[in-house]
Amino acid sequence: MSGLRRGLALAGALGRLGIAEAVAYRASLLVWILTTTFPLVSLALWAGIARAGGPIGGYGERDFVAYFVAAFIVRQVTASWVVWDLERSIRLGELSVLLLRPVHPLLHHLMLNLAALPVRLVLALPLAIVVLVAAGGLEVAGDPAIWPIIPLALAGGFILAFSVQAAVGCLAFWWNRSATLYEIWIGLFMVLSGYAVPTSLLPGGLAEVVRVLPFHAALGFPVELVVGRLTAAEALEFLAIQWAWVALAALACKLAWSRGIRVYGAYGA
Repeated sequence: MSGLRRGLALAGALGRLGIAEAVAYRASLLVWILTTTFPLVSLALWAGIARAGGPIGGYGERDFVAYFVAAFIVRQVTASWVVWDLERSIRLGELSVLLLRPVHPLLHHLMLNLAALPVRLVLALPLAIVVLVAAGGLEVAGDPAIWPIIPLALAGGFILAFSVQAAVGCLAFWWNRSATLYEIWIGLFMVLSGYAVPTSLLPGGLAEVVRVLPFHAALGFPVELVVGRLTAAEALEFLAIQWAWVALAALACKLAWSRGIRVYGAYGA
């Protein structure tokens, strides 16, 4: 029990630290949120097209509103920035201080990212509500039986994003600017995740391929689940795919860390 209490105390301390940092840098956080409003730009485009020419692939005007507002919120819930923090701490030697603390450095970054979630939502939800009111409200259909899957999908999206970023960040043990490699992931994410257009609207067999990739698992799947675009069978299938990618990303992160920390220690950091 003492170990459990100690773990909870550490988690609580890290959580308070993360909230304090998020509140202290709330202006920067608000700027970051505003830079993630691309789905709302896509909403205006696709909703306008549907308004003028009718539904597109089963998406009417209100369906596009629901989808892209959900994409904006899901992005806030699942976002991480560990790749930049981890790269900096390795490159500048700040990791040495974290290694002296009684908590794993990756757990430290994980708790800081999670602790900022409430602040992100407080800043992002008013914008989403304004968009919904301007668009005439929100109608979400779907099977209530799949609603319990939503928290699992959101958790999977966050862990996947965090693990991929942490794995790339660990490359800083060998390359000073590993975060620049993450820009490749971001470029593919913008196109293939459903961030700019629902993946089901992609042409031909491309949609089938894209919908089993980690980009869709990180964003498109949770969004479609939230707005009721999936049956129970589809939801379970995509959940299995998502968590398979989570396991692979977590394994890649573990390997990159375990090998990289030996390199870091070899230099006497």
